[in-house]
Amino acid sequence: MFNSRTKQISKVVSINIIIIGIFLFLPALFFQLYLKLKPLIQEKFNYTSDLRSYYPIYSNKEFSTELINEIYKVDQSIFYRSFIGWKREKQNLKYTNISGPYNVRKSKGESINNSIWFFGGSTMWGHGASDIETIPSHFNSLTNMPVYNFGETSWNSRQSLNQLINAIGDNHKPSAVIFYDGVNNVVHNCRSEIKSLPAHSREIQIQNALKPFSLDQKRIASFILSPYIALNNKLNIQLPVLNQVKFKNYDCDINQAKARLIAQHLLNDWYTAYVLSRSKGFEFYGILQPTIFTTKTNSDYFTLNEVKTNSEREKQYRIVYLLIREEIEKRCESDKDFCSSIIDGTDWLDGLNNIFLDFCHINSPGNKVIAQRIKSLLKK
Repeated sequence: MFNSRTKQISKVVSINIIIIGIFLFLPALFFQLYLKLKPLIQEKFNYTSDLRSYYPIYSNKEFSTELINEIYKVDQSIFYRSFIGWKREKQNLKYTNISGPYNVRKSKGESINNSIWFFGGSTMWGHGASDIETIPSHFNSLTNMPVYNFGETSWNSRQSLNQLINAIGDNHKPSAVIFYDGVNNVVHNCRSEIKSLPAHSREIQIQNALKPFSLDQKRIASFILSPYIALNNKLNIQLPVLNQVKFKNYDCDINQAKARLIAQHLLNDWYTAYVLSRSKGFEFYGILQPTIFTTKTNSDYFTLNEVKTNSEREKQYRIVYLLIREEIEKRCESDKDFCSSIIDGTDWLDGLNNIFLDFCHINSPGNKVIAQRIKSLLKK
């Protein structure tokens, strides 16, 4: 009698635990499935929920919608690569093509040897632009000089330096190398979770993936609450319980030593690339990248969520970019030749309206202006 009752109670408890587990995990599982299927659905119906495709920076909304959908698709195809962190898989789409031995964005006038090599993050890669609208493609149209686009999403200057070493190690040689940096050195390394420098944007993600399976309470909580956090962000609601789990804070504005170290690493990466260029017989230029915070332009079309996020980012850029300029001045006092290879391009887009897709990515006219500036730089 006692055993029978115990079994009944255990059965009821087990059923209740299963039901609670289903209610807890099912929304998160459906949300993850939705994230996987979303790019495919948007591509099929040429629709996107990304409001940036409707910004006034694009005159053709059919083009911008299709382009943004392609970007979401290629963002799903990133794979690990030693020393540089990651690359995208090869793609053959209407506006976005990735090919070659280094899985690079296709450029007009593309050639690996005796060409201008362009390095940087997603802005150089061409986020928000088609293959023929990227900075390297515009540069080729302006100069008829061969180009090669080594830019990759979220890369900082250390990853670009490693890719440069890899390409030279494969016995390729450029005529000149352009490093277009600053944005990712700040936006990713200023995150509070980054405690040791240098680092890249996926360091914590890779560390967690390498950990043996464990019932990590924070990771489980983050997974369960992921759909509610996304809804919270979408509706711009401030819910303290969700905000504790959601990680989004930066600390360069309160950690001067870290901010200074980020600036020093950027200059040291540029200097290493410069020394390498001297030994191998090609030109090197390091360009401090413009952002919406350093440019006299409009951004009144940004969404409220973008404006809110940018207010926190702006603090980081104001501090770290100032320190980068200070580090440049120090190097210029001791090494005039290196100094001539470093350019502050933060005001290159001043006076142009409706060019920014977000705080750093720009449209085709913006990319063309950057290409024109680089053309003038190489002439000098």
